[in-house]
Amino acid sequence: MKIDRILGIIIYLLNHDRVSAKTLAEKYHVSVRTIQRDMVNIASSGIPIYSDSGKNGGYSILPTYKLKNTNIKSDEQQMIIKALESLSTSYTNHTLDSIIEKYNSIIGKEGGQRIFWDFGVTKENQQVQNVNKILEPAIAEKKYISFHYRNAGGKESDLTVEPLAIHYKWYAWYLFAYNDEKKQYYTYKVARMRDVEMLNRKSIIDHGDIESHMKESEQNYYKTCINIEVHFKERESSLIQEYFPDCQIEKVKDGMCRIFIGVPAKERLWKALLLSFGDHVKVVAPEEYKKELIDIAEKFLSNYDS
Repeated sequence: MKIDRILGIIIYLLNHDRVSAKTLAEKYHVSVRTIQRDMVNIASSGIPIYSDSGKNGGYSILPTYKLKNTNIKSDEQQMIIKALESLSTSYTNHTLDSIIEKYNSIIGKEGGQRIFWDFGVTKENQQVQNVNKILEPAIAEKKYISFHYRNAGGKESDLTVEPLAIHYKWYAWYLFAYNDEKKQYYTYKVARMRDVEMLNRKSIIDHGDIESHMKESEQNYYKTCINIEVHFKERESSLIQEYFPDCQIEKVKDGMCRIFIGVPAKERLWKALLLSFGDHVKVVAPEEYKKELIDIAEKFLSNYDS
């Protein structure tokens, strides 16, 4: 519908600095001419639309403009508040609690709750939550931090870095930071950080778009991943697909199937997950990874009288 498209365009423009008519046309599956007419309608409704011509031109909305809450549908408001409440089950933050309190006071309660989320099982221990409470103001005030760190391989070091962002992925919290000494960006697992202290030293470095640095760092990390070939009986396909939904299952022969899993070489989580399948799966390659799993299984059994 036209009204839904126009509202979608407004929200999209509010979240982006400058967007070309071609980009909007492709996103909403209409012609450039239709987008141009939509812009006229949006501007006539009182929303401050700006148009820049040229190679890098496009449409934008005055940065100080704010979309009123009444423009968000009731079911969308309910979805927002449930997402916030669910996030609070895995992340301790007083600001988040305050947002939920304020948002609950302005949205309608009609219709009843239809979607329930609970991320409580992903909530990390109090030590991680306490570290996050130090990292947040340090990031906001552009202050350096010092901490003791033990990586996945067991190597320990004392570090001083500029914290830039914390993010949640792979069921854990991570710190994205800049190391002055090495002139590089690094990602640290918060659970492995100890003795974290915010320093009086303040950063004067302009890092630009932090998100782009994070994406670049993540891509470089993925280049270090290895591909593991795993074989299993065809009847186990549904279980394998549940745990590895993005991996393509291939039929091999004699009722057997296989998948290829790209995993970080040093992370223990993947080794534990594969071992948890017992005799339902067989790691075929690479040979080094297979031998490592066998070694881990033998050491585990050595603790028992078997």
